[in-house]
Amino acid sequence: MIKLLKNINSSIRKILFAKSQRRKIKKKNSLIHSFSNDKTIFIHIHRSIYFYKQVFEKNFKDFFTFSFVRNPYDRLYSSYKFLQTGGMNEHDKVAFQKYLSKFSDFEDFVLNGLNNEIIYEIIHFVPQSEFICNKNGEILVDFVGRFENLNDDLNSISRKIKKELALEHHNKNFKKDYKKIYNQEMKTKVYEVYKKDFVLFNYNF
Repeated sequence: MIKLLKNINSSIRKILFAKSQRRKIKKKNSLIHSFSNDKTIFIHIHRSIYFYKQVFEKNFKDFFTFSFVRNPYDRLYSSYKFLQTGGMNEHDKVAFQKYLSKFSDFEDFVLNGLNNEIIYEIIHFVPQSEFICNKNGEILVDFVGRFENLNDDLNSISRKIKKELALEHHNKNFKKDYKKIYNQEMKTKVYEVYKKDFVLFNYNF
C-alpha cells in the first residue's frame, strides 16, 4: 500500500510539473519554446514522452518525436562512472553518495547492489523504455536512433525535418570499452534487470 501511494504521488507530481511548464511554450530561448517552433521533440532519456504530451496537450500529435537509446551494458557502466566522478549537478553527487558509494567498484555494485528497485532511485539508471514506450512495450516516438550510430541517425533525422541537428554529448571524456569490464556473472545480472530494454531495442553484449 505504501509503495502504491508513493507511485500515485509521484505520478501526480509529474503531471503538475509538466502542466507548470506550459508557460515556457512562449518563453524565448527555452527548450520547450524551441520544440514548439520546430514542431520537433527530442525525447532525452531523462524526461518521458508523457511529459511532453502533458505540456503540448492536443497539439502533441502535430510534432515529430525522436529519441536515442544505448546498449544497456554500455549505458549502465558509463552512467556509473559519470556519477562516480561527480555527475553534472548536486543531485548526481547525492545519488552516488546515497546509493553507490558503499560499493567498492562497478563489479561490486552490479553483483551486490543492482536490482529492480535501485534503478528507479537514480535517473541515469531508469530503463530507457520507461521514457519512450507505453506499458505494453510499444514505442511511442517516431524515430529511435542509436548512440552507437549517432551521426548517421542524426543525419537521417535532419533530412526528414529539413533542419541540421546536433545533440550535446555529456560524459564524452569517458571512453573505456565496456566489453572489457563485464564478466559472465555481471552480464547475466544486467540482462535480467534490463531485459525489457534488451528485447525492445534489440541489443546484446
